[in-house]
Amino acid sequence: MSALGFRLEEALSILSKTENNKIFADIGSDHAFLAIEVLKRGIAEKAIAADINILPLEKGRQNAKVNGVEMDFILSDGFDNLEEINLTSAAVCGMGGELIAKMLLRSKVAKNCDLVLQPMSAQEDLRKALWDNGFNVISESFVIDCGKPYTLMRVRFDGIKRDYTYNQMFLGKEMKDSPEFSEYCKKIKAAAEKRRLGLIATGQSTDHIDGLIDCCYSHIISF
Repeated sequence: MSALGFRLEEALSILSKTENNKIFADIGSDHAFLAIEVLKRGIAEKAIAADINILPLEKGRQNAKVNGVEMDFILSDGFDNLEEINLTSAAVCGMGGELIAKMLLRSKVAKNCDLVLQPMSAQEDLRKALWDNGFNVISESFVIDCGKPYTLMRVRFDGIKRDYTYNQMFLGKEMKDSPEFSEYCKKIKAAAEKRRLGLIATGQSTDHIDGLIDCCYSHIISF
């Protein structure tokens, strides 16, 4: 595995599926490692590293120079300063699900390009926001990186709102058994069990939580 790790390698794999990829943007660029690799592997013709803070952009400039690639660096809160650019693809990795959702919902350009989303938390909030607001989760993959499970979503806006169940909010719609998905289910199950105790303590129904825990367990015991 490359120095990028399984998480960003999977992001690159998803990005490689975008046809005629002219301009890629890495939102929250983390020193531009992903954008640099996009250019080095020929996944996109042009790359932009965008971040809300100056320091990561400066580090990104240095890394781009060392790697012999040219790209643009834009100080931006999410997509805010990229709205006039005709992006064909973008990645938002390593942020909370709620923050990613807010970025997408206030952006126009995000609705016109292929997206790779990797939420670090609140994955259920992100899935809900996507389905409620016309974003299609084309596929969802799971990886283990440094011992922790992550989900990565390939997303495209089509304006169609989608139905979903409580379990799908937390686990996605595919639920394909794999060692990686099993580890992800363990994480979701542990969090659900904590929430269940809170519901019991306040006398609330645990029906939804119980169903989620059972669903997680059914995928965990497969491995």
